[in-house]
Amino acid sequence: MQHILKIQISDIVRFSKGILFVREEKLPDDDIKVSFYAFDATENKISPITKSVYLLNKFGPAFKEIAPQLGDYVSCDAGRLPDGCTAVIYNTGEMGLFGADGALIRTGDLFYHESPARDIAVENKHFWSAVPEQRALIRYSVSANKVVMRVGGGVSDTFLKPVSVTEFDGKLYVCDRERFCIKTVSLTDYAVETYRQFEEPVHKYLRVDGCEFVLLNSGVYTL
Repeated sequence: MQHILKIQISDIVRFSKGILFVREEKLPDDDIKVSFYAFDATENKISPITKSVYLLNKFGPAFKEIAPQLGDYVSCDAGRLPDGCTAVIYNTGEMGLFGADGALIRTGDLFYHESPARDIAVENKHFWSAVPEQRALIRYSVSANKVVMRVGGGVSDTFLKPVSVTEFDGKLYVCDRERFCIKTVSLTDYAVETYRQFEEPVHKYLRVDGCEFVLLNSGVYTL
């Protein structure tokens, strides 16, 4: 693994050549300075970027309409659906669905057994989220506005503390923070396997054009 970022970051998203990340710094007057950066994996270089570049890659073409409605556009996760809509969710379970034009379609809370869901991995007209307190992943139907499937949870010990989920090539990649590992879930038969094991908590996994990124307690690494 290559350690590319040792600083604490507030958010990390994909872009065409690598990852974008947000750093928040507390100033002496208690104000917060927010800075935006890109790590270009092709050049192995970090460069500052504008807020607009970050928002475009996170929320899609309607970011100018979506971001002002959110206020806090850093602490949420977002996913774009095939019809151009954008789904947004916070770690509190608060969720919003925006149209291709950025207009708010629906807002509410996504909970499973009274526990908040977090993170978004889009699968066609559905998306998957992690529910850490229930040790489960849930599949949410956007059209039906309800949870239609669960992996893990209940009496299962498949996951201990799943905190994020992403989708690549027909598999979900689930970061299990307490087990220090990434697990995969096949979207064909829902078989679960351990993909990577670490020596510290793992919070986020991303893949961009064959390059893999992981966010651990000690920073961001390429695998």
